[in-house]
Amino acid sequence: MQTISDTIPYDVRDARTGRSLRLTLQRLWLTGRVLPVGAELRVQHGFQSGESGPVEVVYAFALPRDAALRRFRIRGEGWSVDSELRPLAEAERLYEQGITAGHMAAWVRSYRDGVVNLTLGNLRPGAMVWVDLELLAGVDPCDDGWRFRFPFTLAPTYHPGARTISPAPGMGELELPAEFGDVLLPPWMRDATQLHKVGFDLQLVLPAPLREVRCPSHRIVVDTSTPRQARVTLATETDVPNRDLVLEARFAGELEGLVGGIADRTAGGFALMIPSTRFTRADARADERPRRVVFVLDRSGSMSGEPLTQARRAVEACLGACTDRDLFGVVAFDHTVESFSDTLVSADRCQRDRAQAWLAGVEAVGGTELLAGIRAGAALLGDEGGDLLVLTDGQVAGTEDILQALPQGRVRVHCLGIGTASQDRFLALLARRTGGRSKFLTPSERVDLAVLELFASMQRTFARHLQVQLHPSGPTSARLTIPPPHVLAEGQPLVLWGEADAPGEVRVRIEWETGAGHHRIEVPVTLGPSPEAAVVRLLQGARLITDAESEVREADPESATDATARAAWVRLEELSRRYGLASRAMSLVAVVRRPGDQPGAPPRTIVIPLGLPESLSFDSYFQPNTPAFASPPPGMLGFLTTPAAPKRLQVRKSMRPRAAGQRAAKAPTNSEDRSWEDQLLELAARLEPDGGLPGADPEQRWFATALAWLCFVAACERLQTSAFRAHTTRLRRWLDHSELTQHDPRKRRWLDRARQGALALPDPQRWTRRLLRGDRIEPREFWDMFEPAS
Repeated sequence: MQTISDTIPYDVRDARTGRSLRLTLQRLWLTGRVLPVGAELRVQHGFQSGESGPVEVVYAFALPRDAALRRFRIRGEGWSVDSELRPLAEAERLYEQGITAGHMAAWVRSYRDGVVNLTLGNLRPGAMVWVDLELLAGVDPCDDGWRFRFPFTLAPTYHPGARTISPAPGMGELELPAEFGDVLLPPWMRDATQLHKVGFDLQLVLPAPLREVRCPSHRIVVDTSTPRQARVTLATETDVPNRDLVLEARFAGELEGLVGGIADRTAGGFALMIPSTRFTRADARADERPRRVVFVLDRSGSMSGEPLTQARRAVEACLGACTDRDLFGVVAFDHTVESFSDTLVSADRCQRDRAQAWLAGVEAVGGTELLAGIRAGAALLGDEGGDLLVLTDGQVAGTEDILQALPQGRVRVHCLGIGTASQDRFLALLARRTGGRSKFLTPSERVDLAVLELFASMQRTFARHLQVQLHPSGPTSARLTIPPPHVLAEGQPLVLWGEADAPGEVRVRIEWETGAGHHRIEVPVTLGPSPEAAVVRLLQGARLITDAESEVREADPESATDATARAAWVRLEELSRRYGLASRAMSLVAVVRRPGDQPGAPPRTIVIPLGLPESLSFDSYFQPNTPAFASPPPGMLGFLTTPAAPKRLQVRKSMRPRAAGQRAAKAPTNSEDRSWEDQLLELAARLEPDGGLPGADPEQRWFATALAWLCFVAACERLQTSAFRAHTTRLRRWLDHSELTQHDPRKRRWLDRARQGALALPDPQRWTRRLLRGDRIEPREFWDMFEPAS
C-alpha cells in the first residue's frame, strides 16, 4: 500500500475566523483491484494537524455504486488499531467516551444519500496519523467490459429545504434540514489546488485479452506486463479533489463464465456472467413492439451549457429512430415541470418538428425536482406504461424519498447521468427499481451519443419475465442471493449472484419470454475453491445493503415511528452482521489509548474542505451571505426556496402555435465546421417516420437512404459506437421494402452486396455533408462508386 511521506501542509483559511489553517488531511490515495463484477478497494487518508491544540477532523465523502464499508485501520508511529463494527448508537457512545477520556478515536458513519462522515478525534499537533479504509463497490457491466466510478469529491445537492451561503470569498457551504440528521457536509472551495492531494494505483483483473482502458477523468498510465492483470496509475504525481475517477475497460471478447466459487473457511460467493447475445437466437428475436417513451429532461442550472445542448440534440436524434406507430412525450423540469404535450403523440413528422421547436426553447435555470419530472412522465404513459428516459446530473438530496415514491406499474426508468461528481449510486438504484438501465458520464464525454445508445438498447429487449433456477448436485448447497432482473436488454449481461458452501456441479436453468414465445437455456457450472470467492460474497453483501438502505428514510433507527420503518432498520442491521459490512444501522469505530492521554476540553472540529466539481460554476451555487428562503439569482441552482413558489408543483403544457405540417425552422449551420459526430446526429434526426431519408423524388430518396445507411455503418465501425444502430436498422428496412428495390434488379443486387458487407462507401464524411446539404445524387455517380467499370 502506498505510504505517505514528506507531506507539506497547504495553506487554507478558516471560513469562520479567516485565520490560516494548516490542513489536517494531507493526501488521499486509492488502491485495490477491480474485477468484472465489482471492486475491492482501500483508501488511505493521511492526517497531520498544524494547529496548536487537539482537533476533531471530519472528512465527508460519497459512496460509489453498490458500495459498503468493511473496516479500517488507524495507525501512527509504532502503533495500529483495527476498527470494530457496532450498532449505530453503541458506536457513537464508544467514540464519545474515548474523546471525553482524551484518547484518539475514529468513527465512520453512513448517512442518507450514501454520504459518509469519517471523524478522527483528538488528533495531536504535528502527529502523523493514517486511516486505511476498506470498502467494496460495484461496477457498471456490459457484454464486453465494465465501467467503474470512484468519488474523489462531492457535489452540492438540491433540496427545497436547504440553504447555501458563501461565508468567505471562494468558499461555499450547504446546510440540509433536520431530517438529514447531524451529517456534516464539506465547505466547497472555488480553487482546489491548495487542498489535499489525491491519486490511485489500481489492479485490473483481466478475464480476457484487454482491448482498451479509457479514463475520461484523469491522465493515466496502463501497465499490462503482468499476465491476466493490468495496473492503472495516475500519470501525474498527484491531483486535486475536484472530480471523480472514471475507468472503463473493454475486452477483445464477451465476458462469460464464473467469478468466485468456494471459500476456505466461510460460505463462498460466486457471480455467473452471461452476455445478452446468448438470448438472441433466431427464434427469440428482440422485442420490437411500437414504442411508448417519454424523455424527461433536467433543465436545472447545473445542466447549463454543453450538457443541455447535447441532451436536446440527442432527443431529436432519438425521435429520428421512431416510426409514426411510436408514441412519445417530452417533459422538462427544474423547480417546476413543463410538458411538450398533455398526452403522448405520434412520432410523425409534424409532431417531431413541433418537439424540436419546443426543445429549442428549453433553458437551464432553477433547482432539481427530479421526482416531479418522473411523475409527470409516468402520468403521460398512463396505465399502459412504457419507458422514461431521464437525462439529469442527479444532484438531489433525499434520494430515498424519490426511490420510495417512484410510480408503480409498467413504467421502466432509464437514467443517463452527467457530471464530474458522482450520483452514480442513486441513478443505478433508480433504474434498477423499475427494470431500467443507467449510465453516468463525465462532461468530457458525448452525452448525445450515449443517449442514443441507451435509447437503442431500450427497444431491443431480448428477454422478459426472466426466471432462474439452480439445480446443484453433490455436496454443494448453492443458492441465489440477489433476485435476477425481470428484463434483459441488448448489451446488458445477465449477472447471477449466489453463495455456496461446498464444491460441486450446478445446472443453471434460465427461462424467459419474447414476442416469439417461451425460451430456455441451461448453463453447467462447476463450483470449486477460488481466491476471489470471499470478495465476491462481500460484493453481494454490499449490493444487498445498498438496496436495503434505499428503503430507509429516517435519519436514525430511533426516528422510525411505524412497524414498516422499524423492520427496514432491523433488516439493515441483520445484513451488516451477516456480511460484516457497515451500513446506516451499524458503524465502524476505533479508540486509541495513547500514553499521556488526559481528559480535557472537547477538541475543536475542522471539516475538511473539498473542491467544487470542476464542471460546476461556483457563482451559480454560492452567493455571499445568502439568507434562507431568499429568491435565487438568475441561473442559480435553486437550493433556496422562493417564498412565492406554490407548495404543489405545477405541470404546464407549452403552447407554441404552428400550422399543421409546418417544418421547424433550422438555424443556419456550416456543416463543414462541425465534427462528423455532430453531422451524423443531424442526419439521424432527418429520418422520415417511414425510415427513409427525404428526397426530391422516389429515386433521390432511394439513393440518399442507401448512402445514409453506409454512412452510419462506417460510423459505427470507425467511431466504435453502437449509437446509430437503430437508425441503421430503419434505413435498411426501408430499402428492403421500397418499391424501387422490388422492381429494379440492379438495386436488389446492390442491396444484397451491402448486406453482406461487400460494399464500402468512399469518404463517408464527405457524403454525410452532401446529404445534409441536400445535394442531388446523379445515378451515374452513385453506380460508379460500387460497380466496376465495364
